[in-house]
Amino acid sequence: MVISEPSGLVDFEADAAVAAARGEAGDAVRLCVEYTPEEFRTLYADDQTLALYGGDREAMVDHFEEVHSYVHVDFTERDLFSDVFRGAGEVRSFVTFMEHVAVIRVLVGQQGLFLAVDPDADVTALVEAVEAELR
Repeated sequence: MVISEPSGLVDFEADAAVAAARGEAGDAVRLCVEYTPEEFRTLYADDQTLALYGGDREAMVDHFEEVHSYVHVDFTERDLFSDVFRGAGEVRSFVTFMEHVAVIRVLVGQQGLFLAVDPDADVTALVEAVEAELR
């Protein structure tokens, strides 16, 4: 069972951004979630992601709520990098590589798009495709 739901939370074109990510990286995209400091909405989750939770969507959402409790770090980190690297330009996204996943957070104001992709995906191309839809 794949989850695919339309955006309904953020002000930017999240549906177009998800389509761009999937168009660029295909099946390497495992998860897309839109978020604000207050709430989140899962836009796409593949079978592999759902299998991590035994196919139990409620268990997945419970875990996402735990992850979301740290979302303030994205905005704090953006402010930190903006302050420390004053001449480097706007902080637009963060990428974290782990053994089995690359996690991408694209920020637009006080809102964001969280993507989980296979770690061997071309993350730069994926971020560029997503940002093209958001800017």
